[in-house]
Amino acid sequence: MSTSISAVNAGSSAASEAVTKKSSLSNSTKNELEALGITATDGMTESEARQKIAEAREEQNAQNGGEQQGNSSESEILADAKTLAAQVGVSVASDADVSEILDDIGAELEVMLEEAENNPAILSQLSSFLSQLTNLDDQYDSLQSAQSSMYAAMNMVSTNNKIALGLT
Repeated sequence: MSTSISAVNAGSSAASEAVTKKSSLSNSTKNELEALGITATDGMTESEARQKIAEAREEQNAQNGGEQQGNSSESEILADAKTLAAQVGVSVASDADVSEILDDIGAELEVMLEEAENNPAILSQLSSFLSQLTNLDDQYDSLQSAQSSMYAAMNMVSTNNKIALGLT
Protein backbone atom coordinates (compact mmCIF):
# COMPACT_ATOMS: atom_id res chain seq x y z
CA MET A 1 0.00 0.00 0.00
CA SER A 2 2.82 2.38 0.77
CA THR A 3 4.24 1.97 -2.73
CA SER A 4 1.00 3.06 -4.37
CA ILE A 5 0.72 6.10 -2.09
CA SER A 6 4.29 7.16 -2.86
CA ALA A 7 3.64 6.61 -6.58
CA VAL A 8 0.59 8.87 -6.35
CA ASN A 9 2.62 11.46 -4.43
CA ALA A 10 5.38 11.29 -7.07
CA GLY A 11 2.84 11.73 -9.86
CA SER A 12 1.21 14.59 -8.00
CA SER A 13 4.54 16.37 -7.47
CA ALA A 14 5.51 15.85 -11.13
CA ALA A 15 2.20 17.38 -12.20
CA SER A 16 2.66 20.34 -9.89
CA GLU A 17 6.23 20.83 -11.20
CA ALA A 18 4.91 20.86 -14.77
CA VAL A 19 2.31 23.47 -13.81
CA THR A 20 5.00 25.49 -12.05
CA LYS A 21 7.32 25.33 -15.05
CA LYS A 22 4.53 26.32 -17.40
CA SER A 23 3.62 29.34 -15.32
CA SER A 24 7.19 30.36 -14.41
CA LEU A 25 7.10 33.17 -17.01
CA SER A 26 5.70 36.46 -15.86
CA ASN A 27 2.69 37.89 -17.68
CA SER A 28 4.73 40.76 -19.10
CA THR A 29 7.27 38.31 -20.52
CA LYS A 30 4.50 36.20 -22.04
CA ASN A 31 2.98 39.32 -23.61
CA GLU A 32 6.35 40.42 -25.02
CA LEU A 33 6.91 36.96 -26.48
CA GLU A 34 3.49 36.99 -28.12
CA ALA A 35 4.02 40.50 -29.49
CA LEU A 36 7.28 39.39 -31.10
CA GLY A 37 5.69 36.23 -32.51
CA ILE A 38 7.65 33.84 -30.29
CA THR A 39 5.86 30.80 -28.88
CA ALA A 40 6.45 30.20 -25.19
CA THR A 41 7.35 26.57 -24.53
CA ASP A 42 6.44 24.69 -21.37
CA GLY A 43 9.99 24.37 -20.02
CA MET A 44 11.10 27.90 -20.89
CA THR A 45 12.61 29.81 -18.00
CA GLU A 46 12.36 33.56 -17.50
CA SER A 47 16.01 34.06 -18.48
CA GLU A 48 15.62 32.00 -21.66
CA ALA A 49 12.54 34.00 -22.59
CA ARG A 50 14.35 37.29 -21.94
CA GLN A 51 17.24 36.12 -24.13
CA LYS A 52 14.87 35.23 -26.98
CA ILE A 53 13.16 38.62 -26.63
CA ALA A 54 16.50 40.42 -26.76
CA GLU A 55 17.57 38.45 -29.85
CA ALA A 56 14.28 39.18 -31.62
CA ARG A 57 14.53 42.89 -30.83
CA GLU A 58 18.13 43.06 -32.06
CA GLU A 59 17.04 41.41 -35.30
CA GLN A 60 14.14 43.85 -35.70
CA ASN A 61 16.41 46.83 -35.00
CA ALA A 62 18.94 45.58 -37.54
CA GLN A 63 16.20 45.23 -40.16
CA ASN A 64 14.69 48.63 -39.35
CA GLY A 65 18.07 50.31 -39.18
CA GLY A 66 19.02 48.99 -42.60
CA GLU A 67 15.78 50.25 -44.11
CA GLN A 68 15.89 53.66 -42.47
CA GLN A 69 19.56 54.36 -42.94
CA GLY A 70 19.90 57.60 -44.86
CA ASN A 71 16.25 58.53 -44.44
CA SER A 72 16.27 61.33 -41.90
CA SER A 73 13.11 62.99 -40.74
CA GLU A 74 12.64 66.70 -41.12
CA SER A 75 13.00 67.21 -37.38
CA GLU A 76 16.38 65.41 -37.39
CA ILE A 77 17.59 67.52 -40.31
CA LEU A 78 16.31 70.66 -38.56
CA ALA A 79 18.20 69.76 -35.38
CA ASP A 80 21.40 69.08 -37.34
CA ALA A 81 20.97 72.35 -39.25
CA LYS A 82 20.54 74.30 -36.01
CA THR A 83 23.65 72.65 -34.60
CA LEU A 84 25.66 73.57 -37.69
CA ALA A 85 24.25 77.11 -37.58
CA ALA A 86 25.45 77.45 -33.99
CA GLN A 87 28.92 76.20 -34.98
CA VAL A 88 29.10 78.67 -37.88
CA GLY A 89 27.73 81.54 -35.79
CA VAL A 90 24.38 82.02 -37.52
CA SER A 91 21.45 82.99 -35.31
CA VAL A 92 18.32 80.97 -35.98
CA ALA A 93 14.74 82.04 -35.34
CA SER A 94 12.71 79.52 -33.39
CA ASP A 95 10.15 79.28 -36.19
CA ALA A 96 12.67 79.08 -39.08
CA ASP A 97 12.32 76.14 -41.42
CA VAL A 98 15.14 73.95 -42.67
CA SER A 99 15.57 75.64 -46.06
CA GLU A 100 15.88 79.09 -44.45
CA ILE A 101 18.49 77.85 -42.00
CA LEU A 102 20.49 76.12 -44.75
CA ASP A 103 20.38 79.26 -46.91
CA ASP A 104 21.57 81.42 -43.98
CA ILE A 105 24.42 79.01 -43.26
CA GLY A 106 25.43 79.01 -46.92
CA ALA A 107 25.48 82.82 -47.04
CA GLU A 108 27.56 83.02 -43.85
CA LEU A 109 30.03 80.44 -45.16
CA GLU A 110 30.48 82.47 -48.36
CA VAL A 111 31.31 85.57 -46.30
CA MET A 112 33.69 83.57 -44.12
CA LEU A 113 35.42 82.09 -47.20
CA GLU A 114 36.02 85.54 -48.65
CA GLU A 115 37.48 86.77 -45.36
CA ALA A 116 39.75 83.74 -44.90
CA GLU A 117 41.22 83.44 -48.39
CA ASN A 118 44.84 82.94 -47.36
CA ASN A 119 44.44 81.31 -43.95
CA PRO A 120 44.76 77.50 -44.35
CA ALA A 121 43.73 76.75 -40.75
CA ILE A 122 40.38 78.48 -41.16
CA LEU A 123 39.90 77.13 -44.68
CA SER A 124 40.03 73.53 -43.44
CA GLN A 125 37.39 74.27 -40.83
CA LEU A 126 35.24 76.06 -43.40
CA SER A 127 35.66 73.11 -45.74
CA SER A 128 34.30 70.85 -42.99
CA PHE A 129 31.33 73.16 -42.46
CA LEU A 130 30.69 73.28 -46.18
CA SER A 131 30.66 69.49 -46.47
CA GLN A 132 28.23 69.27 -43.53
CA LEU A 133 26.02 71.87 -45.21
CA THR A 134 26.12 69.99 -48.51
CA ASN A 135 25.22 66.76 -46.73
CA LEU A 136 22.28 68.38 -44.93
CA ASP A 137 21.11 70.01 -48.15
CA ASP A 138 21.20 66.66 -49.96
CA GLN A 139 19.28 64.97 -47.14
CA TYR A 140 16.66 67.71 -47.17
CA ASP A 141 16.28 67.52 -50.96
CA SER A 142 15.90 63.75 -50.72
CA LEU A 143 13.25 64.13 -48.02
CA GLN A 144 11.34 66.71 -50.07
CA SER A 145 11.47 64.45 -53.13
CA ALA A 146 10.20 61.47 -51.15
CA GLN A 147 7.36 63.52 -49.70
CA SER A 148 6.43 64.82 -53.14
CA SER A 149 6.35 61.28 -54.53
CA MET A 150 4.21 60.12 -51.63
CA TYR A 151 1.70 62.94 -52.14
CA ALA A 152 1.53 62.20 -55.87
CA ALA A 153 0.85 58.54 -55.11
CA MET A 154 -1.85 59.49 -52.58
CA ASN A 155 -3.51 61.74 -55.16
CA MET A 156 -3.48 58.92 -57.70
CA VAL A 157 -5.07 56.51 -55.22
CA SER A 158 -7.67 59.14 -54.38
CA THR A 159 -8.50 59.65 -58.05
CA ASN A 160 -8.72 55.90 -58.61
CA ASN A 161 -11.06 55.54 -55.64
CA LYS A 162 -13.30 58.33 -56.95
CA ILE A 163 -13.45 56.68 -60.38
CA ALA A 164 -14.17 53.26 -58.86
CA LEU A 165 -16.99 54.73 -56.77
CA GLY A 166 -18.35 56.75 -59.67
CA LEU A 167 -17.80 60.09 -57.91
CA THR A 168 -16.18 61.95 -60.79
